[in-house]
Amino acid sequence: MIALKNIDVVFNSGTASELKALNDVSLVLKEKEFTVVIGSNGSGKSTLLNVIAGTVTPENGSVSIDEKDITRKEDYERSVFISRIFQNPLAGTAPELSIVDNFRLASLRTRKKGFTIGTDKKFEERVKEKVSFLKLGLENNIYKPMGSLSGGQRQALTLVMGIMDDCKIMLLDEPTAALDPRSARLVMEKAEEIISTNQLTALLVTHNLKDALHYGERLLMMQEGKIARDLNADSKSKTSFEDVALWFD
Repeated sequence: MIALKNIDVVFNSGTASELKALNDVSLVLKEKEFTVVIGSNGSGKSTLLNVIAGTVTPENGSVSIDEKDITRKEDYERSVFISRIFQNPLAGTAPELSIVDNFRLASLRTRKKGFTIGTDKKFEERVKEKVSFLKLGLENNIYKPMGSLSGGQRQALTLVMGIMDDCKIMLLDEPTAALDPRSARLVMEKAEEIISTNQLTALLVTHNLKDALHYGERLLMMQEGKIARDLNADSKSKTSFEDVALWFD
């Protein structure tokens, strides 16, 4: 589904603070595979995700999705098949708009823009059905302002907004980092269910080692701009929290 080949990303090139964030990285993510990426600050894990999302363009190398080269495509051009969940719940929603209006904006992502999209009762019922999946009781409050909700509720809603229309790939950039433990657990449980039910190819960047071991079939560790470890499902199932903690020593 996703193929990165010989990717180099350099920040502040030619200056005293030059940083090679990714160094000749090659990676293939299979269709419907849920991969988790860990690493210390500055290891390159978020840059890896940003290269796939299109917010960072590599100096060298190529990015392909479904065997189509998208290396030079902008992030908005990739939104037809990529849904992204940000670390900050505020980044993925418009607080002054209602829940249903936020879903309308999400629906506009993959189709020709028009003022009539999302204005009929059929669309509202579809939103209610999607929101009811979260079991938060928000399906009967779709006209409630998004800004009045908790961070956990908003982050959970962005997950559902991400699959309002067809997408093949979900990128999760530390989606629980700004949440309390209870909300974080809810978001991760719902993310796992959405990824599995919709058979998405997913990439999760996280600092939470317990989540890294619990979720996904594959585990990558980034270190100094390279993939230092790559564990398949079998190897991952035999890896303990203590083992992973030692990787950082």
